[in-house]
Amino acid sequence: MVTKKVFILEGRLLTPIITSTPLLKKGRVWIQIVSDLQSNKKSMKSYIGKLVKGEQKVPVQLLAYRGFVRVTCLDENSSRAQAIISKYLTMNCLGNKISDGFGKIEWLNYREELYQRLQPEPKRKKFKIRKGLGPNYPIELQRLLIALMLHDFVHTERHQSKIYQEVPIEDEEIRNACLYHHNGEESNNKLLPIVKYYDHLASYISRKRPLKTKSRYDFKNGRIDFKQLVKEIELRQQSAFKLYNYIYQSKELTQVVEAMTYGKNNLRNHLLVMVNLAINDYLKKKLTIKKGKITIERKKL
Repeated sequence: MVTKKVFILEGRLLTPIITSTPLLKKGRVWIQIVSDLQSNKKSMKSYIGKLVKGEQKVPVQLLAYRGFVRVTCLDENSSRAQAIISKYLTMNCLGNKISDGFGKIEWLNYREELYQRLQPEPKRKKFKIRKGLGPNYPIELQRLLIALMLHDFVHTERHQSKIYQEVPIEDEEIRNACLYHHNGEESNNKLLPIVKYYDHLASYISRKRPLKTKSRYDFKNGRIDFKQLVKEIELRQQSAFKLYNYIYQSKELTQVVEAMTYGKNNLRNHLLVMVNLAINDYLKKKLTIKKGKITIERKKL
């Protein structure tokens, strides 16, 4: 059995190296630019201006990296690998624009190590939005899911209903959980703190790229009859299953913006993410029901 070795040459950059990427592959060799040799953090890119004597032009911007260089060669043939490393030892600069003084290197050390294949990180399970709610859940969970799906359809202290008009919610406990989901948790309403929790969690997951918008909905893809939308939601408020199916299939709710500072996030996905997070926690027993009371084991955001 042939044992592979890794041949490593490390050096310090005396001048910035001009290259498009901090990691390059040349044949059997990997060249990596790192900020330091201990932590192996990738070097941060920077831009360098280059003036040309006698020319009145805007300085040319060059993409550059600073720090240290690691040259790694993996080969079962030691002689061949050592020859490759020896070739790099004769170089005192790497990268582009070396004639202009960029990429100068001071070689520091050389070592050989046995090759150990890194174990791939386990793949994270992709978050999926259910096409339907599936099996019959406990009534306490169903009531929570209804509150999650209705919470943005009422006027609150922070914002008006996100479909402009309020959905008349018949159940007082669910209505109050929706009405005060932006307020504190000092309440006897057992649904309120959980609605607030999943609203924050769903927002934390989906709000990655800010994009301010002036319009609450995308009218370019068709006008929305908000009165009819309110009626359709109101008719289904007694059934978590019917309400979920309606929201899942709703094209109108994909046109409604979930937050004005995150214009790419639509309301339909926000509501469905909340519901699916709650169901996942229930199946994992993080969301529990005891003596008619529903409680959540909270994660720190």
